Amino acid sequence: MITLKKISSLKPRVQVRKCGAAMHLAYMGTVYDKDYTEGLLEILLSSPLVSDEDGEYFRMAFASFLSGSVLSGEDIYYRCLKILGEESADWDAVDEELKLDQTKRDVFPRRLLLDRVRSPYNIGAIFRSAESFGVEHIYLYECGDVSSPRAMRTSRGAVDVIPHTIISSPKEVPGPFFALETGGTLIKDFAFPIDGTCIIGSEESGVSPECLALAGKDRVTIPLYGAKGSINVSVATGILLYEWSQEPFPLS
Repeated sequence: MITLKKISSLKPRVQVRKCGAAMHLAYMGTVYDKDYTEGLLEILLSSPLVSDEDGEYFRMAFASFLSGSVLSGEDIYYRCLKILGEESADWDAVDEELKLDQTKRDVFPRRLLLDRVRSPYNIGAIFRSAESFGVEHIYLYECGDVSSPRAMRTSRGAVDVIPHTIISSPKEVPGPFFALETGGTLIKDFAFPIDGTCIIGSEESGVSPECLALAGKDRVTIPLYGAKGSINVSVATGILLYEWSQEPFPLS
């Protein structure tokens, strides 16, 4: 548990983040004594980032928490995020830094090679799905900016969790490969590898010939039943990752 003295020595934004994280942990079951809890309140009230309105909210919420309403700890946490202009899903497992807790991840030898995926939104959405389904590593080839605010925001922290590499050649990526592309084996019939790399193509033209050559005839296709000839690349990736996750993984 970080001490009140340590929190007090930090910069204002970090102080607010630490106080919010502490109250989130309190909501999750961590037990603090009254002096420590009141100390967190005093740090927040002395912060230049906390307005008079925020201060009044914190006084009431901390009083409610100390009287036994554990839910108020989560209210305080979200108020701190609001002050910082940040957000987090209440179902996420986060660490003391309010970042996704990597120790909660199950990781499998499944990798993605993004081939000219340009949209930061799509990149962020793919990272978010990949985190949920235990993807080991993501390689980006001629893609949009993975560190852009839009990609980071859409990924909801997943960019910080999944190891990823910006590559100059697909030859840098380990196989075996298969591609998500039209004209392949229907996804319900495809034999997914236990250990492998799936190539995800661009929004406009699909997998490039250069990357498609890596997969050879190993292509998986999602059947469509509407008038549209394709679905969003991040949605398609989510469907693929779910199906891949159904492949039995041998127990060690």
